[in-house]
Amino acid sequence: KELIASFSGLTIEPAPPAVEGTPTLPCPLAELPDEIAIHIFKEVAIRDVASFVRLAQVCKRIAYLVLTEEQVWKRICVGSEVGFGAMHYSWQREVLGGPLQEDHILDPGDSEDEEALVPLSKEAMTDALLPAYSSSWQQMFRLRPRIRFNGCYISTVNYIRPGQGTISQVTWHNPVHIVTYYRYLRFFRDGTVISLLTTDEPGDAVHHLTKELQDTHRGGGSAYLPSIVMQNALRGRWRLSTVADNPDADLKDAEGILFVETEGVKQKYMYRMKLSLRSSGKGAKNNKLVWQGFWNYNLLTDDTAEFTLRNDKAFLFSRVKSYGSGA
Repeated sequence: KELIASFSGLTIEPAPPAVEGTPTLPCPLAELPDEIAIHIFKEVAIRDVASFVRLAQVCKRIAYLVLTEEQVWKRICVGSEVGFGAMHYSWQREVLGGPLQEDHILDPGDSEDEEALVPLSKEAMTDALLPAYSSSWQQMFRLRPRIRFNGCYISTVNYIRPGQGTISQVTWHNPVHIVTYYRYLRFFRDGTVISLLTTDEPGDAVHHLTKELQDTHRGGGSAYLPSIVMQNALRGRWRLSTVADNPDADLKDAEGILFVETEGVKQKYMYRMKLSLRSSGKGAKNNKLVWQGFWNYNLLTDDTAEFTLRNDKAFLFSRVKSYGSGA
């Protein structure tokens, strides 16, 4: 912190001339007032936070502005481009992607405890959580659980199963098969999600995880297209946890659980996933989804059965350039 603070009185220096003794080229950015420079940085940040952070490598003055200018980080946090304005803490869609039915929306007038049914708005929740992150918008963006839309989450599963020996030959060993399959989750800003279980590797699958291709292959048509992998994709919806899911926890600790509901392989079934948002490694944040539970719900009998997760691994986030900033 002391090192960054020491940059506060510096100015943006023009680049030295390419040839010694020649005039220094003008540097328009050095002539800009901080207010205009910050506005430019803010526009960069809401389009690509990584590019905004990399601006700190230009010079010490810009590094100071990038790391300390809280109004830029606040705009990132409250916005819906990459921030918490795009997160959903209640269901926004039906499982199949249609608008949420009115009977699924709680009416506060039907309850004796009206305050218990009226959730905080996203803005109020974000403001209330700021002190828990040292009153730093930058720390909130780095550490507060959030879903990413500019890529997908991939779980790679490997397991071994015994094979069958040749009857006509005597062997000293038993053959085994190494089975590999992948689970993909791609989240969308409208509260929907695509879930895919396949043996196709990420390079052959991630670029096809779109709603348009999912609609194209519903019913098994267009089998000759490279995107045929999408015939097994499932529609679904997602939301993040709040204090309403765990009333005994404080506002910060109540977050971090992801609920996903998708259609089943048959019409009478629905799948429910419960995952926790974690971080893998020191630098990357919110790039890991760890299984908490996986259930099959029978819509006809109201029965629930839990899937075993003996072989399933955590999901890791992978950025996909073709997604842009996410749909």
